[in-house]
Amino acid sequence: MSMVRNNSYSCVGIDGCKGKWVAVYISENKFEVDKFKTINDICSRYSDSDIYIIDIPIGLVEVKSQLRPDLIVKKALGKKGSSIFEVPCRQAVYAEDKKAARELNVAILGKSLSEQTLGIAKSIKQVDEFLQNKPQWKNRLLESHPEFCFSKLNNNQPILEHKTSAEGQQKRLEILRNYYSKSDQVVEKFLNDVPFRKKTDDVIDDLCLAVIGKIIFEKGLKTIPEKPMMDDKGILMQMVYAE
Repeated sequence: MSMVRNNSYSCVGIDGCKGKWVAVYISENKFEVDKFKTINDICSRYSDSDIYIIDIPIGLVEVKSQLRPDLIVKKALGKKGSSIFEVPCRQAVYAEDKKAARELNVAILGKSLSEQTLGIAKSIKQVDEFLQNKPQWKNRLLESHPEFCFSKLNNNQPILEHKTSAEGQQKRLEILRNYYSKSDQVVEKFLNDVPFRKKTDDVIDDLCLAVIGKIIFEKGLKTIPEKPMMDDKGILMQMVYAE
């Protein structure tokens, strides 16, 4: 019996939004865009997709000698490097309050944490706990970063226009259309259907992650760093992309 490679893909791009999550699902013949309360809800809804990519740190250092991909990606993004936040150590993510989180991060990594980073600590913790409780999702739910993915889709040129500006959004959508023809419809559906204050940049970021998933499905997975370290919980500390 000859094995025929199935070319129909299904990919999910996920991003946090005001304590909830927005997910964009794309496949050969349909797309969905929706808001979810938890990561578990998303992974249950799309339990048999090919690729899941999330814009949240996955895999956390617990000692200074462990290495996440952030600084490498920050450097690769040049002027857009500021979109990459410092990632707290796991101990700080599980701290009981911001003060304790800062102190633990200083003690372990030698640096404090910004308000912005502390603002996403709950989301980082939710994903980390999900992976501990559902180990079958370890190294299946993958991390990347929209600005990094956009640079890959744009011949390694970061998009300098800000993602919340009309110009920045148009430029990003223009790039996405080259890889996924229904890009505008995804954004329209989000603006029409998803019941909360509309931030078009969130859905564009999610769509970008889903589109990178589609290209990974077609051309293969690449990671930064090329040989990622594993954290103490068996999670690879990497950002994924495709060329």
